[in-house]
Amino acid sequence: MLELLRTDFARRWPKLTWKLGYWFFSPKKVTPVLLVVVTVVLVISGLESSWRIAMAGLALLVAYGVVMSPLFSTPATALLSSFVPPDTGESADAIVVLARSGRIQGDRYNTAVDMLAEGRSPNLLIMGLSQGVSVLKALDQRDLSPNLMLSAVGVKTTKQEAESAAVALGARGLKRVILITDTPHMLRAWLTFKGLGFAVVPHIEPLPTGVASRERSLLAIREYLGLVSYAGLGRFQRKLASTLPQVAGAMADLPTDRRFMTAEQIRQTFRLS
Repeated sequence: MLELLRTDFARRWPKLTWKLGYWFFSPKKVTPVLLVVVTVVLVISGLESSWRIAMAGLALLVAYGVVMSPLFSTPATALLSSFVPPDTGESADAIVVLARSGRIQGDRYNTAVDMLAEGRSPNLLIMGLSQGVSVLKALDQRDLSPNLMLSAVGVKTTKQEAESAAVALGARGLKRVILITDTPHMLRAWLTFKGLGFAVVPHIEPLPTGVASRERSLLAIREYLGLVSYAGLGRFQRKLASTLPQVAGAMADLPTDRRFMTAEQIRQTFRLS
């Protein structure tokens, strides 16, 4: 029973943290709550300490405003990417594109297709089903072969994405990957994939200009918390590349919601011509 609850919590946790994050990073929701809390505390505390509480409340509002602004989001994001080496342009065994949805994903999927066309790798692993559909359409439009494309279905966390890559690529002896994700996410993703024994060429895809400062702050804070969490859980501990097949074998018995789909399976499922 306890194990079932732990599994259910782990499955729901990523979605819950996104919901909490988007609530906290909505000034229209948070500012009135802070004002109400300060007002209630002022009424309860009496005159003697009211000025201290008022100053503390003002300081909280100012700090919140700074976190929502480029004064926080720009340096916080830059610091994350400063530890990641640049893309050297070398070829690899596979191109792995980590999942994002909506505006935050930027142009990463077109970038992956461009790399395939340039011959940097014949193998393409896309995290996410809808993302795989989009990439397949792009490949068809450019008359590029999708035969070596796989889509990992149901992955929800960076850990699951790395494990899925170990299963899909490691068992086939594909150890060197070009890893594509956005600026804030790359450091944690790069360390996680390296921890499983991959040789990683990181390619940072910038966040679109339309992503607001508060969203950038949310992404950065999530990554700092994720780095602490993953480090504490030992997910960055380096394994040798020669152990990737064994890692893949140990992880091969995945739940059905973390299966893979080939380009042909996607084409048949969605009736793509």
